[in-house]
Amino acid sequence: MKRTAWIVTTGILTLLAVACDGSAPSAPPASAASPTLRRVGASCGVDVGPTQNPLPALHELEGWLNDALQDPASSLNCGQARSLDAKMEAVTKSLDRTPPNFHAACGVSGALVNELGSLVGRGRLATPAFPPPFPGGPTNVLAAALDLNGRWCAAARGELVGPRS
Repeated sequence: MKRTAWIVTTGILTLLAVACDGSAPSAPPASAASPTLRRVGASCGVDVGPTQNPLPALHELEGWLNDALQDPASSLNCGQARSLDAKMEAVTKSLDRTPPNFHAACGVSGALVNELGSLVGRGRLATPAFPPPFPGGPTNVLAAALDLNGRWCAAARGELVGPRS
């Protein structure tokens, strides 16, 4: 059993070491002249790709999240950005079907909200202010993710959702 745990741990560490263009993920140095996540490459951002169905709220969240990742106050490494991207892709997959799988979207977006909340709470992810997408709407990426999670979970319960779904 110890051997299996060692093999699994070694495998995970190897995957982390080769993620993001073959280099080990690391937080950018604090120096203003240092490269930021923006300069690391497209693989270190969030890209849900094209969708068959219109999903404007999800694409808006994608844009806000990329803006937050590229904010100079953010200090995520590429592996953390890929984790957020994987959750966004899973939410997209759940919603971009007929009918949408709101139960799956609720669960995965809840995990996304938890990860974003942790990153914001530890000062790793900036929360720049954006204009609200609707009157009284959220104005930062964490609030937008929380709002959408609530709407997708309400839809999973069969409740009516407001102006954004």
